[in-house]
Amino acid sequence: MHYTSVVPLTLLAAALCLGGCADTPTASTEPAAATASAPAETPPPPLESAPAAAPEEPRLPADGVVAVFKPAQVKLSQETVAILTRLAATREPNERLEITGYCQKKDAPVDAREIALMRAMAVRNELVKQGVPAKSIRVKFNTTQALHAVKITAK
Repeated sequence: MHYTSVVPLTLLAAALCLGGCADTPTASTEPAAATASAPAETPPPPLESAPAAAPEEPRLPADGVVAVFKPAQVKLSQETVAILTRLAATREPNERLEITGYCQKKDAPVDAREIALMRAMAVRNELVKQGVPAKSIRVKFNTTQALHAVKITAK
């Protein structure tokens, strides 16, 4: 920014303020003349162009998997919570959700059914916490597929 262009505008603003207070007609016409002869200042160009809007992420991944776990893990990741928050915010009022928890029997250190249900219930509880009515959610489990995850299907 050049100081030469800022100083005259500051003086012009001060003259306009003082000119409005004066009782003489010449004081009120001087600022108008100064305004007409002052060069128009153009705003500086933006420092950086605004980033293009990111495409909106789908509310559910294409395969429906919202969480992937290690064989004995049941705690939801922050990424999963973010997906569930987006799903809860964009869910249709009459939409029903089917949540399936997966834990393969041969990889489970304890009861695979219990782990699969705990995973599905963790997702269900997070959705309910986000405002999805519990009555619109169905929870299932699967211990036969080679998968340690939770899938959601919207119906």
